[in-house]
Amino acid sequence: MHAVRNVKLCTKDCLCLFVCPTGATDTETGQIDAEKCLDGCRACVDACPSHAITIVPDTFPAPQLKTDAVKASLLSLAGSKVKQEQTANAIARQTNNPILKQFASALSKSNRLMAEDLLREAGYLLPQSRNVQDLLQSLLDSPRTDDFPREAAQRLLELLEGRTTETTEKEKNMAGTMDNLMEAFAGESQANRKYLAYSRKAEKEGKLNAAKLFKAASDAETLHALKHFEVAGKVGGTADNLKDAVAGETHEYKDMYPDFVKVAEEEGNKAALKSFEFAMKAEEVHARLYQEALDSIDETEEVFYYLCPVCGNIEKSVPEKCSICGVPGDKFIKY
Repeated sequence: MHAVRNVKLCTKDCLCLFVCPTGATDTETGQIDAEKCLDGCRACVDACPSHAITIVPDTFPAPQLKTDAVKASLLSLAGSKVKQEQTANAIARQTNNPILKQFASALSKSNRLMAEDLLREAGYLLPQSRNVQDLLQSLLDSPRTDDFPREAAQRLLELLEGRTTETTEKEKNMAGTMDNLMEAFAGESQANRKYLAYSRKAEKEGKLNAAKLFKAASDAETLHALKHFEVAGKVGGTADNLKDAVAGETHEYKDMYPDFVKVAEEEGNKAALKSFEFAMKAEEVHARLYQEALDSIDETEEVFYYLCPVCGNIEKSVPEKCSICGVPGDKFIKY
């Protein structure tokens, strides 16, 4: 993927010129040089104060499959919207009433947008959809008027078909890098927690300079971990992220921690047993809260969460005491 700048949003603060390691952002046209742009770098995206730069994928995910009945309904609705657009255009051309002309023009635009959305859902405006290739091929195979851009349609079809092959080969070639990104993410994440623990220990011992260094290093490792995780393509939409969180927390409290608790009991390690039990019970709460957030993802009413600083339990209101470890509710941290 590479970065693209929306010139209309650009406020000319030009931070992107300083952070780009290859100079891809420094062009005469204002657009970003795709050949110089590093795949998934995001340095310019993160630095842009006006959010004028976005990452555009070279390949797109496969479209959601729909049944023939659903596609037929979508196409039928799209056809209806096209007819309504044409009717509105005819009214706008023929009327002398300025108010009616304005209304008809707005109605035409509205129907065009709805038709485009319907066609997109049916798979005909998605570059990654086989429908697009089939449509182009049908246009090339059937008789067309002299003004039909046959060469352009043929070239577009070749590009779309070639992209599929190139994508498959590229994904195979990058498999090692993806594994390395996830290994680096795991290592940096552990380093973050480790240095944070070291920082707290140094604070308790009164070694403030060491504490500050450990905290700074902890934050640095967080930056590295987040970048690796993002470049690896593991950050999806909020709904997908919530589903992933539910699955992860459920696995931990149902499968992972029960085994850990059993081993700690057998070995008589009471400290580890208590740590595992606290985490197991808290993860079950987390899974429930993530599911609630997913179920109400479109609600706009603000919700506050309260974290127990001892066991990691989370509540949606301040309890009298923690239901897992018994810590007084006034010790909970508000989010």
